Amino acid sequence: MNFDRSNTGYFIAFMILGAVLGSALGNLIVKFIPQMHVITSSLTGPIGFNLEILSFSMKLNFASIVGLILGIIIFRKI
Repeated sequence: MNFDRSNTGYFIAFMILGAVLGSALGNLIVKFIPQMHVITSSLTGPIGFNLEILSFSMKLNFASIVGLILGIIIFRKI
């Protein structure tokens, strides 16, 4: 898929899905191999906002960044 204005939503969806799946896979790996806890340790504090009605926060870790990059690569290959 080429990166056009019409594909921006797909691009963002691939990035978010890649980050979420990367983080989930990282947590699964740590459950089976506890010595790999480094891949799920937070690289930043919680990043987000709180509007009293709606709140959102996220933490970046190595596994989610790898998943995000893989999501971008898969988007470019499609």
